[in-house]
Amino acid sequence: MITYGIDGTALLLPHPTGVERYVANVLQSMMKMPLTLSEERVVLYAPKPKPDSLVLPEGWSWKELGFWLPKGWTHIRLSAELLAHPPDVFFNPAHEIPYLHRRAKVVTTVHDVVFRHAPAAYPAANLRRQEWAVKRIVKQAEAMLAVSEATKKDLIQMYKVPAEKITVTHLAPGGLGDAVSDAANTLRKYALTPGMYMMYVSRIEAKKNPQTLIRAFIELRRRYGVGHPLKLVLVGDPGFGGEDAKRLAQTSNCKDDILFLGYVPDAEVKGLLENALCFAFPSLGEGFGIPVLEAMVCGAPAVVSDLPVLHEVAGEAALFVPPLDVARWTVALDTMLIDQKRRAELVALGKERVKQFTWDKTAATTWSVLRATAHE
Repeated sequence: MITYGIDGTALLLPHPTGVERYVANVLQSMMKMPLTLSEERVVLYAPKPKPDSLVLPEGWSWKELGFWLPKGWTHIRLSAELLAHPPDVFFNPAHEIPYLHRRAKVVTTVHDVVFRHAPAAYPAANLRRQEWAVKRIVKQAEAMLAVSEATKKDLIQMYKVPAEKITVTHLAPGGLGDAVSDAANTLRKYALTPGMYMMYVSRIEAKKNPQTLIRAFIELRRRYGVGHPLKLVLVGDPGFGGEDAKRLAQTSNCKDDILFLGYVPDAEVKGLLENALCFAFPSLGEGFGIPVLEAMVCGAPAVVSDLPVLHEVAGEAALFVPPLDVARWTVALDTMLIDQKRRAELVALGKERVKQFTWDKTAATTWSVLRATAHE
């Protein structure tokens, strides 16, 4: 019997972001693929009871590993479990591996090494932890999943990982495609007019670079004069450096037209994207870029940072702008405002592009790596 142990902690989080969305979607798709029940079983480890909404298929089980401390579950409690009852293969889809894992072969997903590209966008403690975590993965994992060719290239170049040790598992849109939106009520709730707002969806943090977008929007509004109805809507929880973005908006002469909505449920995000003038994503670095695909699913034309990984994700279905070039972001946003033909082209290209990415593909590749590792 081969046992696969998987860290399922991300399934418990109330406001999932990119990594947690990946974990939930890839595990749900993996569950749809049958096990060889005479030979395989899966154990999901977590610090709390299984959510009632999660139905596990035959061969899958949930193991609650209670813990009394606010931090340290992965390196203390999960380590203890892996020492006492080691699975054949331990898989952490959320990047970090336990400090101790004894005989278990380790597979993990590396989501990005953006901290190497943009260190100023991270608090010092987080920077050190990220570096420590990736170095441990490189040293101890039997196999690694990278969410993009760009991330794989970074691992090869920066950490000298052999290419054959890394398998690329592209991601896919989160749950927005399945969400049921009530766009009319959502727009009424936030006092928005269809086609008269630009939208950003991600954590409000330095790494995502919302300041450049805000500066470009302020300049665009200056050009069109007082009273123009255009708004900028930012959706996402605050993160490191997010207060700088809010301060910039609040000290501008169009502060009432820059809306920070915080966390918004998927159904509302979908309704907002469906009616947005465009989706704007000025990120300094990404491992993949799920928000870009989700915008495409919802029919929002995308304006994104000119990063190799976002070219990999969006193909020809987006406008690409250097992340820190405010002048060019202003021009790109203006294009979305005045060029209906270009917007329509991007919407059509996005609808086709997003079909290339599915969680079933991601799950199938993940299973192939786990099974290959188990039989090595």
